Amino acid sequence: MSVRVIVTMMLAGLLLGLPAFSVAQDTNESVVVHVVQRGETMYRIAQNYNVTVEAIASFNSIADPTNIQVGQRLLIPTNGETRSEVPATHVVQAGETLKSIATLYGLTVDELANRNSITNIDRIFVGQVLNIRASSPATPSPIPTVESTVTGETSGDAPSLIYTVQGGDTLFRIATRYGLTVNDLVRANNVTDPTVIYLGQQLIIPGVKPLQSALDLPPNVSNIVVTPTMFVEGQTGEIRLTTAVPMTVNGTFLARNLSVASDQSRTLDIILVGIPVFTDAGVYPLALSLTDGAGQVTPLDLNIQVLAGGYGRESITLSSNLADLVDPNLEASELQKMQAITSNFTPSRYFDGPLSLPAAASISSPFGRKRSYDGGPYDHFHAGTDFAAAPGSSVMAAAPGYVVFADKLNVRGNVTIIDHGWGIYTVYCHQATQYVKVGDFVNTGTVIGTVGATGRVTGPHLHWEVWVNGVQVDPMQWVQQSFS
Repeated sequence: MSVRVIVTMMLAGLLLGLPAFSVAQDTNESVVVHVVQRGETMYRIAQNYNVTVEAIASFNSIADPTNIQVGQRLLIPTNGETRSEVPATHVVQAGETLKSIATLYGLTVDELANRNSITNIDRIFVGQVLNIRASSPATPSPIPTVESTVTGETSGDAPSLIYTVQGGDTLFRIATRYGLTVNDLVRANNVTDPTVIYLGQQLIIPGVKPLQSALDLPPNVSNIVVTPTMFVEGQTGEIRLTTAVPMTVNGTFLARNLSVASDQSRTLDIILVGIPVFTDAGVYPLALSLTDGAGQVTPLDLNIQVLAGGYGRESITLSSNLADLVDPNLEASELQKMQAITSNFTPSRYFDGPLSLPAAASISSPFGRKRSYDGGPYDHFHAGTDFAAAPGSSVMAAAPGYVVFADKLNVRGNVTIIDHGWGIYTVYCHQATQYVKVGDFVNTGTVIGTVGATGRVTGPHLHWEVWVNGVQVDPMQWVQQSFS
């Protein structure tokens, strides 16, 4: 097939740095010449022009579609049409409604609802993927946390998405979601080891535009951000609310009152939410109530999806002298005492950035595993992270804060609890000795005791817990991610 290209037009386009332009062809079929940009893949280019990778490869006699170069010129058969600017899907953000999203894309609410089989327009949830085009196939899985941050790391002036790494992610999985290669992400983010990424890490997604926003917020509410867009059983979620005037914010989620931290201006409110283990996967309402200085109350309701944690199981065999410590009444009494302590909310924040590890040792048992004791049912769960530290080795404070408990409990043995502010507590269990007392202020790395085997244990180790407003959550999320 021959293509008649107007040479002056091609040269002009290349000199101006244009990525694509139309040319004439001997047939009725029109062609676009696309200049490959940094971060692009054949898959992404094919998506942009609503054609297949095979069509582009065949048209350009390319044997390996995965091997294209920046600056390479590709002929794109378009049948006289280029892809519409309307995206295939839209990920629901906090503060959006079905009506505002429909308006953003020039649709009616009924059209958008029908394309997504939505029967209740008030039940869309943060992170839900909506089909925008009528011909769009259903999206099998949600797009993870993405912040619409503009960066200048890509070629030209095109903005890029900033993606926040979630549990279970690999660089390959992230690249695949966005039609990129691992090398695309490595180059865009200066990654030295593609096999090592961490929870909470922010990655530039090159060549992908930020999500369009269709916020439909009440008056005096400037913005609301939910991170991650879908909460996970046993993890911590964050809500940041920005208002134009000082507001008093209250709310409920999962039948619990939310604790709210505010900055000095009272126009930025931060809510840290612990999702209890054993919470069933599903969509739950989050209800906020905002009260201004005149007493005017403004409701703000969101639907949040909670995903299963997938923590697995383990069976524990206890020695005969510890069997009494599995008594449900004893456990319930101790849990009630722990919740009473960790439900107290201190408005000041003493921690800054991720938590530090409390012991210089490897992890012997992670958080969240459903547990069976002595062959019983799997109706317990591991409420912390265990470190296989040697007896007598140091136990260190994970962040600054005040000691609010330093005593002995039946199950947890010798326990120290530190209040880090904003409803965040760390708990250090089974210690042999304790070096601090209630009222002491400690800093990150302060040695507060030594590793032992007190309480319900099968051997010496440090059991470390993190509580968020009275809910036990995965401590390692707090080590890998900053909530300050």
